[in-house]
Amino acid sequence: MESRFLKGDYNVISDISGQEFKRSEMVFNWKNQLVHRATEYEPKHPQLTIRGRTERIQVTNGVRTEANDPPLLNPSLGPGDMI
Repeated sequence: MESRFLKGDYNVISDISGQEFKRSEMVFNWKNQLVHRATEYEPKHPQLTIRGRTERIQVTNGVRTEANDPPLLNPSLGPGDMI
């Protein structure tokens, strides 16, 4: 780009391409890089801000809350008792 004079505007270098542009033509992208508005700017992708839905209540039908299995050890036997 040829360096043209605009009062109150100055030349800056793009963080993406390294080319020189006027500051009034530059914007910051979502990664906080200074880029040219018309040729290098990419908006933030919508999938990067997806959040889970918290208003839904998870239903867990058919889940056992207590074990109904018989115990594996006989509680009536002591440590010294023989079977």
